[in-house]
Amino acid sequence: MQKFPYYAITVRRYNVLFRHTDWLKKTQELYNEILLFYYRLYLETFPDQQPGTQEALRILETLTIVGRDKQPVPTPLPWKKIPLYFRRAAINTATAAAKRYLARGTQEHPTEKFTESVTFYKGMYRDFQDNTISLKLWNGESWQWSRLRLRGNTVPEAGQMMSPALVLTKDRAELHIPWKLPVSDGRSARERITAEENICSVVFTGQDTCVVCCILNADGGRENSFFIKGGSRYAGACRQITEKLDKSREVQGGGENPRANAHYWERLRNIHDHYAHQFSRQIIDYCKTQNARILVLPEFDKDYSQIILAAAGRNSPIRLIPSIREKLKYILILTKFSKNSPTSSGSEMNCGAEHKCSKESCK
Repeated sequence: MQKFPYYAITVRRYNVLFRHTDWLKKTQELYNEILLFYYRLYLETFPDQQPGTQEALRILETLTIVGRDKQPVPTPLPWKKIPLYFRRAAINTATAAAKRYLARGTQEHPTEKFTESVTFYKGMYRDFQDNTISLKLWNGESWQWSRLRLRGNTVPEAGQMMSPALVLTKDRAELHIPWKLPVSDGRSARERITAEENICSVVFTGQDTCVVCCILNADGGRENSFFIKGGSRYAGACRQITEKLDKSREVQGGGENPRANAHYWERLRNIHDHYAHQFSRQIIDYCKTQNARILVLPEFDKDYSQIILAAAGRNSPIRLIPSIREKLKYILILTKFSKNSPTSSGSEMNCGAEHKCSKESCK
């Protein structure tokens, strides 16, 4: 495996085109049944002291899989012919879920059912190209290598592919592929500020000027400002569609069923994605013109964010904030930066093993 001094991990999402959609569902169902089996076994085996992930994997396999000595095991796996790396992916997910439960204490009941996406380790996928990939799927009776067509994204020119995950939603299947991409500058934000690099600070509002960018120098002085308008256009476009949607509900009795007025929901989603991409693109372009290599975004805890979104109303540009943050990560990774281009920090960059930093220094 190639070593990068610094790297970032970004996830590329692809729509999956495959005739046997029931195979995808059966594969996920089997994965979650195995996950639940090992989740319960982990809680029984390690109620007090938890080992590391690799040690837990070894112990759980010893308890459930017959070894070369052919001796019986205490808790045999109730399924036959489960691929090695399919099983290990489920064990690692179960271990993480069990550790989260034990860390919270025993006030809550253990999880009784999982609906996790299937992670495909090497040996469960092969022959990945720009628009196709082969996955080993369970059809209910046997394992089959299946060729899937992919749409909606591109393959990075550099970097390293990691284990893909099959994500099933109500109306489609997606393949999420993490990529480890090299980063030329892995210094923390604190180190860059010390080097007197410009900072672009971003604030979001619920007004027509919905994004405000401010260039700060290393001493905290303001050097330039940029006001991005378009919040009123976004709110107006959403309002027109929601009014038609509300009227359609009254006439047709569609209620909250998304299928009853699918075209209206699709238009709302398209408008949301369009403005989120437009505003994030303007932020990046402004950073490039101002030679700002640090982009600072406000981040609130989950409860506070929910309060803000609820108070803002359903058509407020405030609702674009989560999507703008995600698209900024995507654009920052895809753009081929020049020497003076902005580089993300904090939650937008995963630090490499050779770049040891605390969370505080990366914020």
